[in-house]
Amino acid sequence: MILHLNQEIPYQKATFPTKDAEDALKQMLTFLDSQEIGTEGCIALSQKGTLQFVGIQQAFDEETKNLIERGLPLPKVDAPFYLKEGSYSFIQMAPPSSIESLKVVYPILFEENEHIYLRLLKENPLTIIAQLWANS
Repeated sequence: MILHLNQEIPYQKATFPTKDAEDALKQMLTFLDSQEIGTEGCIALSQKGTLQFVGIQQAFDEETKNLIERGLPLPKVDAPFYLKEGSYSFIQMAPPSSIESLKVVYPILFEENEHIYLRLLKENPLTIIAQLWANS
């Protein structure tokens, strides 16, 4: 599936230490488990699956949710990392067991894209969903 992102998504640097992509995934899942519904994380990977950035975005407040529902632009936020506007190949799934498993199941994404983004979103009190994005 192709997703067209009309406004960049800002991420703040994660507050927990990570040593590599596999550790970042474990740490992010643990972190999100204790967070408010709507909190999300982004793990930016290179084509080889090397960790490039680990970021978080706290759940939106009511004012921001209202802007989203009405399709209005969100206020610009200063952040060290952004998912840029553009088109992305997009796959939604359960959180993967490892980064290596993503490379095995979706090898073409890693072979054909310079950057891959694993977004993890706390959807409800018991569920975290994963989205794998790659520039189209």
